[in-house]
Amino acid sequence: MTDITQERWTSLREQRSQYDEIYEQVVDDFEDALIGISSDGRLHLLIAIDVPPSSLPADLQGLQVRLVEGDQFWIDVSARSHHEEILTLAANRIIYSIKIEGRAVANSVERAIGEMRSALRPLAPDLSASEQIGLFGELWVLSNVLMPTVGTRICNLWSGPEGERHDFVGERVHVEVKTTTKSEPKHEISRLDQLRAPVGKRLLFISVLIERSLGGDETIADRVDEIRKKVGSDGYALDTFDARLAQLGWHDELRQTGALLRFTFRNVYVFEVADGFPRLPDDYAPPLSVSGIRYSIDVGSLPSLDVFEVEKILNLV
Repeated sequence: MTDITQERWTSLREQRSQYDEIYEQVVDDFEDALIGISSDGRLHLLIAIDVPPSSLPADLQGLQVRLVEGDQFWIDVSARSHHEEILTLAANRIIYSIKIEGRAVANSVERAIGEMRSALRPLAPDLSASEQIGLFGELWVLSNVLMPTVGTRICNLWSGPEGERHDFVGERVHVEVKTTTKSEPKHEISRLDQLRAPVGKRLLFISVLIERSLGGDETIADRVDEIRKKVGSDGYALDTFDARLAQLGWHDELRQTGALLRFTFRNVYVFEVADGFPRLPDDYAPPLSVSGIRYSIDVGSLPSLDVFEVEKILNLV
């Protein structure tokens, strides 16, 4: 039996035209199993099934299991391209279970996903409260402040997950996002250069205020789903967005763990970091042997930029 390999995915990509989809049989003597790439760039294993199962496995580490109805029913196991390895492992295990072990299709899918869930659980810890607060704010800003002006390419400019100085890095504008659950817009600055605009560029500081409560309106999962919907068919932006999420520790299995905190958005303020903004001077140098500095700022008394001013600056990104 021919395995599903990296080379086969590469071959499909080379044959596929942009925005088209392409599928092929997994093995020559098994017409009921296909692998392919859809128009949005997702990788798929499709297996025909006579009777739809009563339930499907929950999403796992970027893997999605869905029921597709056309001329017949198909169980669709899919993932974005950066999760190719985990999909390949799952797909080979499913095909082996059906073809060699003779198991039913639905049971094979359930078993393979379950085995991988158990194996990956220790590698996928829950996000801490502070990590969820920070991520919620960044996602809110990405979706509601940046994307309306910059478009889907803002996903490619999201640099915070890669350890950059600022959360979003454009050609002429950088953006730093800070989120707090306090009643006032007070934020901790964790890097000496975090409020320094690079030479020849402008720096926006966005203060997000949210409330954490059991009756909150949304979780990180809601923000993730909203952005994925807005990105739509831009496969490159979707892949980049999901890859950045993974770098921050997000995985779709968190949806089922009960570990997600609930938040209610309260307000957002946007400032340009320039003269008069509370920060250490650009020429400040810490004493010898001091390797790091943390300090707090309060932007509550500063005038926030209005929508038109923000859009004008973001048009330079």
